[in-house]
Amino acid sequence: MAGEANRHLRDLAAAPHYHVIAQNHEGELIYSDGFTWPRAHGFAADLISPPAGAPVYEPVRTVWIVQGEPLWCPLAHGDNIPADEQAAPGFLDQVVQQQPYWSA
Repeated sequence: MAGEANRHLRDLAAAPHYHVIAQNHEGELIYSDGFTWPRAHGFAADLISPPAGAPVYEPVRTVWIVQGEPLWCPLAHGDNIPADEQAAPGFLDQVVQQQPYWSA
């Protein structure tokens, strides 16, 4: 039983995941935790055009959806790995050089 659970966790860790990265009007970057493609797409849509009545804390001017590497991703996954914290700024710099998913 434990072997089956470990295999499931390894399979889950190797599954594709996506991050939504957005830049607000002050040039600050925010990014999501890892999502499946449909959830990333939905989260991006909510940032671009918030649902009626939803509070808008930071209107965005640019949104990217990027696929995270299955076995290594420097963005937030709750693992607090120092190497990831050091690699995240460079990763984000590379993302903002790519064609955005959406731009105002």
